Amino acid sequence: MAATSSHLQGGKFTASHTTVIDAAREPAVAAARLVCVTKVSLGWIKKLPNGAASIKFSDEGETCLLAKVRGTAYLQEVRVYTTDKQQVKEAMVRAMR
Repeated sequence: MAATSSHLQGGKFTASHTTVIDAAREPAVAAARLVCVTKVSLGWIKKLPNGAASIKFSDEGETCLLAKVRGTAYLQEVRVYTTDKQQVKEAMVRAMR
């Protein structure tokens, strides 16, 4: 479980769940650094068969953006509360590279 041993907390990170998969760490930190972001909430982690890393976005209301971040073996949901969803998407995609 070394891939899920990292934790993010404090500042704009919220909720009791602070575990972050390796693939989601940099995108989550990149989002939290943006002025337009008010909160980043790390969600559930699911074990998957090995595959390519990717990120997919869904709109969850006026200020909430859901990012599903897939690493090689895990998937994690990250909810980002923001006033500029496009800026968040661009920052998180850049951080995945």
